[in-house]
Amino acid sequence: MPIAVSSVEGRARARVLESGWPGKWFSYVRSDYITSATDRPGPQGFLVEMDRPGVVIPPHFHRVEEFQVVVGGGGTLGKHPIGAVTAHFADAYTPYGPIVVGPEGLVFFTLRRLFDAGANYMPESRAQMIRKARRNVAGESRLERPESLARLPAPVAETLLEPQADGVGAMLLRLGPGATARGPAPAAGGGQYALVASGTARLAGATLPRWSCIWVGPDEPALALESGEDGAEIVIVQFPRGG
Repeated sequence: MPIAVSSVEGRARARVLESGWPGKWFSYVRSDYITSATDRPGPQGFLVEMDRPGVVIPPHFHRVEEFQVVVGGGGTLGKHPIGAVTAHFADAYTPYGPIVVGPEGLVFFTLRRLFDAGANYMPESRAQMIRKARRNVAGESRLERPESLARLPAPVAETLLEPQADGVGAMLLRLGPGATARGPAPAAGGGQYALVASGTARLAGATLPRWSCIWVGPDEPALALESGEDGAEIVIVQFPRGG
């Protein structure tokens, strides 16, 4: 059964954390939406909010594959600009960054299908890379104004990351007021997240405002989504099969 967490519930768990390396410390607000642990493997999804322009997250890698989806503000990832909405995917043990917070701050989801204890910063953690780097890819679009969503005659699906042979992909689904649509089949990959990037969505009778999060396992049916009175823009990211 899908796990749906509204932004009201998720952001109620907000806490200020610090991370980095000596001389490279940074702070951020983290809201844990979907949690698991090393001894209880499962999906892990949280929201990161950073409001200080110029703050740098140093280059790093994780031991599991992950998506990061920018839903507010902007900045840069490596040499590339990012903003709402950017979907970034990195394979396990694949360094990326630095991430630099832009003038309007930066808000993004970190999404994993398996728990990870934290970042391994480079170059200090190079010895911990047990295999060569693989994919580090991103795709972007922009969020529509509410009045533009209100005029949509039918749902529109925009590709953020082209579907790959192992199932990895990302899309932005735009829905006008009171519209319905189904997401892609989860069985094509290794699990999905759906994020309400703007507007309001409904799922199984639950109202999900902006910055709400849904996890869908690979054995689940495709999501049946409905938008609220203000329409909705929903980012759906899919993990690779296996692993």
